[in-house]
Amino acid sequence: MTRFILRRLLILPIALLAINFVAFSYALLAQRVQQTQNPFGSDLDLSAPILPLYRVYLGNVLTGDWGEMPLVGGVAQTVRAAVFDAAGASLVLLTLAFLLSLAIGLLLGLTAVRANPPGLKPWLPPLASLGLAAPSFFVGALGIALVLALYLRGGPDAKPLLPLTGYGLDLHLVLPVLALALRPTMQIAQTTASVLVDELRTQHVITARSLGIPLRTIRRKHALRNVLPAVILVVAASLRLMAGELILVEWLFGWPGLGKLLASALLPPSVASVGLLAGATRNFLHPELVAGILTLFGLLFLLADLISSLAVYAVDPRLRANLEASDHA
Repeated sequence: MTRFILRRLLILPIALLAINFVAFSYALLAQRVQQTQNPFGSDLDLSAPILPLYRVYLGNVLTGDWGEMPLVGGVAQTVRAAVFDAAGASLVLLTLAFLLSLAIGLLLGLTAVRANPPGLKPWLPPLASLGLAAPSFFVGALGIALVLALYLRGGPDAKPLLPLTGYGLDLHLVLPVLALALRPTMQIAQTTASVLVDELRTQHVITARSLGIPLRTIRRKHALRNVLPAVILVVAASLRLMAGELILVEWLFGWPGLGKLLASALLPPSVASVGLLAGATRNFLHPELVAGILTLFGLLFLLADLISSLAVYAVDPRLRANLEASDHA
């Protein structure tokens, strides 16, 4: 186990450095392509080699200087401040959506298991298929359409039931959280139910039931413990799925998080409308901004993988035995 942890901790900074370099280089190279196509659209000198530019940037980052954001109305802001402000807004969405999908997904998965004979209740497969087939952007757009339809039916004095765009720790959270949580919820529910059914069909469970041990006891003390590793892995996968869908969800709802900030830095101004992505023109292909955002996303993915691996190790004695045997080999 010690070697396993050390390997993961060693990989973490190397992977983050690689992500940071690739993101920074991509933004610079894309800027050069844009300048080649429109030489009058920029007065930047982009002819310098990438490696020297990156060494200067990395040295500044190590001292806490992530660079400066483009000026907005004469107000200066650092890249680090912009990225961490956006990360705080995204963390609110991710935390609420993750907790909601975890609670409802586990509840649905456990409820959908038929004990005698072991199997899935008929309502879960179509429900899970429908939820897994609906991407977050589609769910969010459907929610907006539903709110608008109810608003239009209410007459001239009606007010929208829920805010459609903007930031706020109130009803503004409802639609983006639901859009983020639906697919992960169905993913957790489907996996939990499937692995639990398989566990209830194993020989040791059948033997325990033949000895008169109550099914509730078998399920609580044995079956659930054995399916925990698979459930932990799918929970980590659901978190990564939500993080990956932040860009579209935050763009759709105008939520000022990392996803929207990254979209403003990657989407060309001709594609990103001002109403959806304010600041898209000034942020487009800003190397320090792109590198900072993608490095934070990479950190989130790597930490989710590390924590889930450690959690699986803690609950799975078979994995512990294998890792301890490899450590002594």
